[in-house]
Amino acid sequence: MGSIEGLERVKAPQDGFQKVQQKLTKQRQGLRPSELQQPNHSWMKVAAVIALVVCSNIWVVTNYLKSDSQTLAESGVYSQVTTDFNLYEND
Repeated sequence: MGSIEGLERVKAPQDGFQKVQQKLTKQRQGLRPSELQQPNHSWMKVAAVIALVVCSNIWVVTNYLKSDSQTLAESGVYSQVTTDFNLYEND
């Protein structure tokens, strides 16, 4: 519980912000001019994958609903055919 007693808060250096700015300008100078002008299109790749997943899910759900409604219609016809034959009653 008392393991942090006697410790002092860390103080930021006075020129810390300037050092960060200098490192950023050095990094920018090291880049080729074509890299600075080319926008990054990685977000478009992510958006395309998301759109593909959403469209495929919509397609699967609509096909499932169509097949489900067809089986319901077929089972209704089948139950009427079996009741018409009256196989298990002795009349």
